[in-house]
Order: sequence, then C-alpha cells, then structure tokens
Amino acid sequence: MRGDRIIRNQLLMAQAFNALADTITHSKGSALTPTAFASLPVPAAAGMIMCINDSAVTGWGSVVTGGGFNSVIAWYNGADWKVIGA
Repeated sequence: MRGDRIIRNQLLMAQAFNALADTITHSKGSALTPTAFASLPVPAAAGMIMCINDSAVTGWGSVVTGGGFNSVIAWYNGADWKVIGA
C-alpha cells in the first residue's frame, strides 16, 4: 500500500473517532428496545443487558420468565436473566 493511502486512511479513522466522541459527549442517555423473553439472543453472552417486556416477575434479582405483562431491565449472568430494574 502506498504511503499516501495509509495516511489518508489514518486521517479518516481519526475523523471517525472524533465524530464518535462528539456524539457520546452530547448524548443524553441510552434506550433499550423492549424485547419479548422468547426473542432474547441465543446464545446470550454473560454481561448482556436487555429490556424484557413480558416478564412474569419484577423482584430485584429474580430469574426472569416470560409470559407476564411487566417490563423489566434484565442482566444475563451467564446462566439466567436476572431482574436489575422494574
């Protein structure tokens, strides 16, 4: 690869990182798209956080099961989805 192309690619990467940093700096929070329990990713990765819109439980630390009418924020601990917010 020619040297000028390497420099051009590095410039484009720097501009992209600056744009991303600007977006993050001016963000006002994040939003999770509510998802049905049956639609959660399989396999899930430990540490994932999802908004589940059909939870049967709402208690902090409860194992989430589907089929209910509650929206909860759940964390996957590597074995189960657990309620971390209701």
